[in-house]
Amino acid sequence: MNTSSATDGRLWLPLFALLCGGSVALALLLTLAHSVGMLDWPSAAGLDVAAWRALFTQRGFWQSLIYSVALTVITLCLAVALAVTLFALLGERVRHGWLARLLLLPLAVPPVVAALMAFTLLADSGFVSRLTHALGWTATPADFPSFIFDPGGRGIVITHLVMVTPLLLLLFDNLATHLRLAALMQQGAALGANRAQAWRRIALPLLLRHARPVLAVYGLALLGAYELPLLIGAAQPGMVAVTIQRAVAGYDLAQRPLGYAMASTYFLLMLASWAFLQLRTTRRDGRMP
Repeated sequence: MNTSSATDGRLWLPLFALLCGGSVALALLLTLAHSVGMLDWPSAAGLDVAAWRALFTQRGFWQSLIYSVALTVITLCLAVALAVTLFALLGERVRHGWLARLLLLPLAVPPVVAALMAFTLLADSGFVSRLTHALGWTATPADFPSFIFDPGGRGIVITHLVMVTPLLLLLFDNLATHLRLAALMQQGAALGANRAQAWRRIALPLLLRHARPVLAVYGLALLGAYELPLLIGAAQPGMVAVTIQRAVAGYDLAQRPLGYAMASTYFLLMLASWAFLQLRTTRRDGRMP
């Protein structure tokens, strides 16, 4: 019975990997083919690399990519800092009572709904601007800085912070339980470290080291975010997923090969980033005792 189950597992795992990898490879090949005009039936006239020349001569895609990377790094850094601070202050209260249930609410909100809520709260005519005017902090609601359609991406960052910080807070709580962080902190205190020193030297390095895979996955997801940037982000600069979608699904059919070239380049860059992170993780684990 156990031998049969193990054999089935060894059989299905490669098949599943082949199915997933084959689907991704097929999608990439079709995207590359569209980018060079090979599948533009019935008007296909052979290989055409004009879209790739335009990709490397125009700055739009690369500006969007840099903009997306910047917002991703800022959001992740702020979310990690906020989650670590809250966990240091709240401790085990994160998993008990009304706070534990409250932390689950943002995780259940879809990005489209989160964007609409952000628009209601943060627009120049939203609830926050009207509240500041009612309190006398601004002369008119329009004087409140609008975080919606902001070229600086502040609305995107704030909304993602609200969505991801509870997830990281729960992640740190689970990691602390798994790593027996309380016992390690007590050992540090026995050796003469105060609470701040124990957090800085023991807790924080351990939490961040073991949270790296989740942070990397969320970073890639945030980098390719679409709904929030589309609904509350600025038209220019736009995040990379929005830029690609506008090129592929726009009315100008001549721009579609460029959109497919953008999509192919973005996918290959993400694949290279994932491979780099995997290589670094493998090397680091190999050096660890």
